[in-house]
Amino acid sequence: MQMDSLEFDNIVRAHLPYLPYHLDESNDEIDNRLKKIYALIHEFGDDYTKQFVEQLPYFH
Repeated sequence: MQMDSLEFDNIVRAHLPYLPYHLDESNDEIDNRLKKIYALIHEFGDDYTKQFVEQLPYFH
């Protein structure tokens, strides 16, 4: 699934109040991608960057 498609799905979902955020699979995919990005930033970052990433909810 491409990011453009995920973003469009999120725009549509945002306008549908009967579909909760936590029950939307496209949001789960975006969250998983963010976790991977933060893991890479943590792996290659300096000590300050690692401390910052470790305090984010996505990192745990």
